[in-house]
Amino acid sequence: MKFDKNIETKLSIAISNFFNFKISQAPEKRTSELIEQLKILILRGGKRSRPKLFYLTLFGYSEDDKLRYLDVALALELYHQFLLIHDDIIDKDYERYSGPNISGYYKQEFYDKDRLIPDSLALLAGDLIFSYVYEVISSSNQLTNQQKISIINLFNKTNELVLFGQQLDTLNTKLLGSQITVETLLEIHKHKTASYTVSLPMKLATILTKLDKSEIEKIDRFSQDFGIYYQLADDYSDYFENNSVLNKGKKYRDFTEGKLTIPIIYFLDNMTGKDKKYVEEGFGNKNLTTKQIKKSIDLIEKSGAKRHAKKLCQKYYELALQALGQLNLKNKYSKKFFDLIAEFQL
Repeated sequence: MKFDKNIETKLSIAISNFFNFKISQAPEKRTSELIEQLKILILRGGKRSRPKLFYLTLFGYSEDDKLRYLDVALALELYHQFLLIHDDIIDKDYERYSGPNISGYYKQEFYDKDRLIPDSLALLAGDLIFSYVYEVISSSNQLTNQQKISIINLFNKTNELVLFGQQLDTLNTKLLGSQITVETLLEIHKHKTASYTVSLPMKLATILTKLDKSEIEKIDRFSQDFGIYYQLADDYSDYFENNSVLNKGKKYRDFTEGKLTIPIIYFLDNMTGKDKKYVEEGFGNKNLTTKQIKKSIDLIEKSGAKRHAKKLCQKYYELALQALGQLNLKNKYSKKFFDLIAEFQL
């Protein structure tokens, strides 16, 4: 799609230029290396879905469909990368976008000497890129002072919600989350995923288009329903094959890491006997063989968890479609919204 490619191209140039400038200003070689690794990581991957959603919303409510406000799109992508870096530290992941993340890069040099150093440097990298978000907005010549204040306030409010959601998600493990319910899980998805994956990009656009309160409330409804659907579908895709764009990622990570999501919650609540015991013993074990994982997934599917999880996904997909239909978007961009959602249908 030409729309997507234009955003990806211009944003990649903006990312490259921004980090090249930061590298040139680095106080010493090690700092320059850290910033260089941030640049490599961000340019290596990512679908830029949040900047695309920002522009879809902006164009859907505006007479102007040129790629203005690139500073806002850049800040949005930097914020996303900040959260991914910290998420990888929490999850003890050393890869991102088919290569080493920040921890993974420094692990090659320091892991045998001091295991704390790779994650410590990744933590600092995440903090650094978070500060860049505010620098990009505050120094922008594309925004008025009032727009800058409103945008910074929105980032702050969103970040607070995401951190609350991340706290709940961190406790959502095999050992700590035995009392996790479907309702609790939906709250986590609302705070951690919906708030910044859907609501933040769309609300950034509303600041620039000055929409009325009633339309913003409709956007809130859509953002929540689609954000929850997105995470439910992502969790489903970790266990089961499907036709969505989410199906491309590596599978069974939630299972081997002991993360409680709808498929495993349903299984544990509805199964007894040796099948339940077998899956429970493997859940959260990163040393399982491929054969052991496959047997566990087969047992989970056999329990009806696949059907149940897909039904819940479908509920929020339909709610998102209904909410989207209520938005007063221009026809051209309304269709693009529906096409975007369709990419995530299971």
